[in-house]
Amino acid sequence: MVEAFTKVSEASRLLLDKGLCAATGGESLGMVARTLKVDRACIFENRTTNLAGRFMTDLRHAWAEPGVASPYAHPMLRSLALRDYAMAWMDMLEAGMVVSCATREAPPMMRELMERQGVQSALLCPIIPAKQWWGYVAFEDCHQARVWRPEEVSLLKSLARAIGASVRHASMRSSLSQVRTNLTSVMRPASGDT
Repeated sequence: MVEAFTKVSEASRLLLDKGLCAATGGESLGMVARTLKVDRACIFENRTTNLAGRFMTDLRHAWAEPGVASPYAHPMLRSLALRDYAMAWMDMLEAGMVVSCATREAPPMMRELMERQGVQSALLCPIIPAKQWWGYVAFEDCHQARVWRPEEVSLLKSLARAIGASVRHASMRSSLSQVRTNLTSVMRPASGDT
C-alpha cells in the first residue's frame, strides 16, 4: 500500500505542475490504477446541455490495462446521462460521497451498461475543486466483483482531491490571465491620446 500512496503523490505533483490535460490525465490515472491492480480508470466532467438543461457527464480522460477495452471504445460513456442510469449514485456524488458497487448490485440500467463493458465492480469518487461538484473519477475492476478496501477508497479520494486542485488552479490561472488582458487593454492609451 505504501507504493500506492507514493504513486498518488507522484500523480498529484504531475497534475499540479502540468495541469489536467490529455497526457497528464491518462498518466496520473495509470500511475494509481496499476498499483491497485485496477483494470480501468476514468475522469468524467459534468455539464448541462442547452436542451432543457439536461445534466450529462462526459468522459474526459481514461486509462486501461493492456488487453482491456478502453472506455473510449464505448460511445455511451462519452456523454452519459448519469441521472437516467443511476440517480442515487448521482445524488451521492453530488453530496460528496463515494460510490462503491459490484455490478450485480448496481441500479438496473447502470448494471446493464456495466455488464456490456465487462465491468465487475466500480469505485467512484466526486471531484470538487471548490464548492461545486465538477465531476468524478472512477476505478473499474473487470475481473472480479471486488469489495473495495478502506485504503483503496482513501487513495481514490486523494487522487480526486489532486484532480480537483488541478482544475481549481487552471481556473485561477485562466481568471488571472483574463484580468491581465483586461488591465492591459485599460492601460493602453487610446489612439489619438498624447
